[in-house]
Amino acid sequence: MMAIVKVEWIRIRRNPLNAAILLIFAVLMGLSAVWSGLRASEIRAAAAAPQIAASAANAAEMHDAPKADAHDGGDGAYAASNDRAPLQLPLLGGLVLNVSQADLVGTSIKVSSRSRHTDGRNSDQLFNPLSYEFGLLDFASVFALLTPLVVIALSYGLVQEERESGVWRLVCTQTARPWQLVLCSLGWRLLLVALVACASSLLAFLLDSGSALSALAYWCLISLSYVLFWFSLAGLFLLLPISSGAAAIGLLGSWLILTFGVPAALHWAADQTRPKPSRMAAIIEIRRLQELSNQQRQNLLADWFKAHPELLGDTPLAKLPREVAGLPAALQLDSQIRPLMLQFETHRAEQFGFMQRWSWTSPALAVALMADRLSGLDAPRHASFVAAVNDFEDRWRAYFVPSIMARAAWNEAQQAALPQFDFDQSFDVAELNGLIGLQALSAASMLAVLLALRRRFSQF
Repeated sequence: MMAIVKVEWIRIRRNPLNAAILLIFAVLMGLSAVWSGLRASEIRAAAAAPQIAASAANAAEMHDAPKADAHDGGDGAYAASNDRAPLQLPLLGGLVLNVSQADLVGTSIKVSSRSRHTDGRNSDQLFNPLSYEFGLLDFASVFALLTPLVVIALSYGLVQEERESGVWRLVCTQTARPWQLVLCSLGWRLLLVALVACASSLLAFLLDSGSALSALAYWCLISLSYVLFWFSLAGLFLLLPISSGAAAIGLLGSWLILTFGVPAALHWAADQTRPKPSRMAAIIEIRRLQELSNQQRQNLLADWFKAHPELLGDTPLAKLPREVAGLPAALQLDSQIRPLMLQFETHRAEQFGFMQRWSWTSPALAVALMADRLSGLDAPRHASFVAAVNDFEDRWRAYFVPSIMARAAWNEAQQAALPQFDFDQSFDVAELNGLIGLQALSAASMLAVLLALRRRFSQF
């Protein structure tokens, strides 16, 4: 067996085409790793900048600012309620795998006494969609797309070409176990591709300032399963009594179906299970609620002070400042808009769960979902983040609204006792293990079929 291992290594090493393929693969993966790692560090620095600036500004204000005037009319409370730095979705240790998703998913949400749903300036950046359509691919996407092509280029026709030339008949007559030659040759190629993938992954994670060793470990596990799946599939195609060209076309067809066709079909099936909410209908309903809120503005203000008569004072309702007079209507409008917006988060989370349950049908889909999980940008976690933001926003407003409506002074003690936002930053280990388990089971099943049929390699 060791002799076979040495011979197959010599065959691979002396073929310049194999070296060229692996070199191109290594260069592309290395470039993607460098770009993704540096970009991930930039995103983390940009996310931390508002928090650092806000902390420094608050410290300066607490140290240098004079005590608030007892008759400031509530302006201090209103300004303080809108001055909080945006809440950031904590980015996990695998951000380098999926950096462009951080630009497309709302990772920054600003809470205030105003509605963030009707004031687009509070959240979500403006961007040019063409810059994403023609931009660079994430590291996980490059890996998922290129690896099968490299496997196909390295392994297709290993047996078919020798059958066509008549060499395989001679090999079978001189070797008791021809399948050992095939599996050894595939094993060497699998090892080389896996080394390139792991080395480039390590480079990407090293360049990401916030990467985590646990994320790298999970990523390497699913990457190895992905490589094993494709080499097992390539081995099964070597069993078929077809030409090398037909084997290459079959493998490329499998790559197209498993990488693009199956995810698209699953996306369609997920939409059929639970139809996607209409954004146009939501916009129309928001406009209707805004118009209704404007019409009821004075009534809502009067009703609010009927429930809190001790906060009205001697000021007539018509003389109240604009930020006070419009606050009850704004709060009611926001409570009506929230369910409309949450339905999109809920739909995305349910669709993600559906895709994950069926990810065993598409290895590339499993890799993409794992990248989402490890970066912390998956739809279920984002939905949980939005729910936590809503809960914090309710506490934030409950803290500020009485002072704003009473036009009371805002002092240092109140500023120091502001509500604090807390959100779980950890990985969902159960979901990660489930994804890896499905992918490993899929790869192991393909390998088991190949081993069960290995004696068919003796047929020539």
